[in-house]
Amino acid sequence: MALNPETIPMRWPAGPLDIARGEKAKGFTADTAAVLRSWQDPASLAVVQGSPVNCLVVSWSADSAQQQALKPLIDKGKQAGLEFVGLIEGEANKPAAVAAAQSAGLAAVAMEGDAPAGASVPVIPWNKASQVRSSAKSPVVGVADGVFPGLPQAATPQGGPTNLPWVDSNGAILLIARAVVPDKTVWVGFDPPPAAKLAAENYILAVADAASHGARWVISLDDTMRADLTAKKPPAADAWKKTIDMVSFFEQRKELRTYQPHGLLALISNFSGADFDPGQEAVNLLPRLRQPFRVIARSRAAAASFAGLQAIYYVDKEAPDAALRKKLLAFASGGGTLLVQSNWPNPEGPPAKAESYLLFNMRKVGKGQLGVCKEEKPDAYDTVADIQIIMSHGNDLLRLYNAPSSNFLYETSAQGKQGVIHLLNYSRRPGGDGALFYVKEPYKSARVVSPELASPAELKWDPQEAGGAELTLPRLSVYGAIELEK
Repeated sequence: MALNPETIPMRWPAGPLDIARGEKAKGFTADTAAVLRSWQDPASLAVVQGSPVNCLVVSWSADSAQQQALKPLIDKGKQAGLEFVGLIEGEANKPAAVAAAQSAGLAAVAMEGDAPAGASVPVIPWNKASQVRSSAKSPVVGVADGVFPGLPQAATPQGGPTNLPWVDSNGAILLIARAVVPDKTVWVGFDPPPAAKLAAENYILAVADAASHGARWVISLDDTMRADLTAKKPPAADAWKKTIDMVSFFEQRKELRTYQPHGLLALISNFSGADFDPGQEAVNLLPRLRQPFRVIARSRAAAASFAGLQAIYYVDKEAPDAALRKKLLAFASGGGTLLVQSNWPNPEGPPAKAESYLLFNMRKVGKGQLGVCKEEKPDAYDTVADIQIIMSHGNDLLRLYNAPSSNFLYETSAQGKQGVIHLLNYSRRPGGDGALFYVKEPYKSARVVSPELASPAELKWDPQEAGGAELTLPRLSVYGAIELEK
């Protein structure tokens, strides 16, 4: 049995196992339990009929009651061309649950940790972002600790002292996962906030946040949405259609998943253990500084190309092996900037006599420079801000204006002839003024495409005296892709 990595997954809570778990949660009601029972009925599959969703992720265990409750749903769904993945959570008897999944005809199971020996169905690793590893045999890997994207609901959201609002996004963990397992399809799991009643724009953003970063969200609906879809209420049906339209938008542009993040800066890290948090923080903060960048897993850095890079930030405290260190220093000697931690052993080159930066002491290395951090535990925001100053805004490939609650991701095709800027508005409201991009690279055409627009909008280039050009965008509430052609 093979798992198709192109499937489009949706979380499908149903049956006694989900009801039992829900009864332990605050605010769980009899009406919610009734909806969970109704979603184990094969008739509930009408929700996804005609949509691109073709894989349902159901709760699974060795418990025969759950298996029997879901059997009619699974049998009917398979007849309709749907695949099913069993999510095994908690202290379940994993070998028994996997064996039951084979008997039930599931396409795969998803679970935390290692697959049981001799697993008879594909096993999707379903781990936290810090535990994603390239050793997974499945063509799909899961990131289990995603967040529902948007502006934080807390009164005092945590984050660096940026001049822009903080946003909740899965961009950082998905870029890291893609760097660690570039040959896998990445699924990210997260549920709506408890007791939430979300608008269509919330779901649209959740789809776009994952898809623009090269992953698929395992679509998960709030209790009210599930109940209203079951009752065929028009507002819920409209919200569901808009959500599915966003899924279809990305599925119609599958070539974008072959594009890679582009920038003058690369971050290299092992992205595990004690190195995960510093690496994730750097990847999380750079979009707030409008700094395009690449992410390179340390295990793949020796074979990675550094062509086109101005700077490399080696995030880890652990020194690279001799081969990688030699490659990094060759990059610096050739004119690049290499930035490392304070415990970099025997730093090369004499101290530079030029600028003094907040966190990095610069040393001359060939035609380039080596920056050694002054502090053992530097502030994450100060670190990336200092890196941006060292690189200089005069070298910016892109600048974004009039979009304070937005992030963007810049990617290019393998040959570099096409580019795309994914623009995500986490406020889910169009701003008072249209967003404005400065683009330094010499593209000849640009257009913005979005489910919010009736048709693609060709953008006018406004050349700047210092080089590059500006592009004024139409107002976008959630997402738009600026497609660039050289």
